[in-house]
Amino acid sequence: MASTDKEKWNKKYNKKQYIEENPSEILEKFYSIAKVGNALDIACGTGRNAIFLANKGFSVDAIDISDVAIKILKGKNPHINTIIADLDEYNLEENKYELIVNVNFLNRNLIPSIKEALKTGGIVIFETFILSQKRKNKFYYLRPNELLRLFLDFHIIFYEEKDVSKEERKAYLVAKKVC
Repeated sequence: MASTDKEKWNKKYNKKQYIEENPSEILEKFYSIAKVGNALDIACGTGRNAIFLANKGFSVDAIDISDVAIKILKGKNPHINTIIADLDEYNLEENKYELIVNVNFLNRNLIPSIKEALKTGGIVIFETFILSQKRKNKFYYLRPNELLRLFLDFHIIFYEEKDVSKEERKAYLVAKKVC
């Protein structure tokens, strides 16, 4: 499946789809509550969030399956540590990060690794789509309140589910690892 995912995303990035410049609004709003240090941008794409964090003084690891996206990111900021990997198979380093960002990507099997990769006191910022009429694949989209339930062992700083268009909803979470 990894090669299929990689081909799909490489094709989209080659066509200049999914190339956003501005960081996620929730990241802009909440990044400063994290201690400046190591940050991880999961499924980083062309690096809009990784670049933002690097510009704010974080040492950033940016991971994506698409080598095309990573090449674009490296062209924008060669100092970000980039990792081309399938997140279904990649092991995150434990107790490494002050901040982990996960935007528009969902892999439920990765949640325990995200939690372990955060240092105590570390912050996770999560934004992704909820099931809707437009988005029906239960594997890739959250159910209502699911993201909140996945992080009940963290201190929840912010949680919201809202419409982002007539047909789509998103969940937003900012949480702190307490132990």
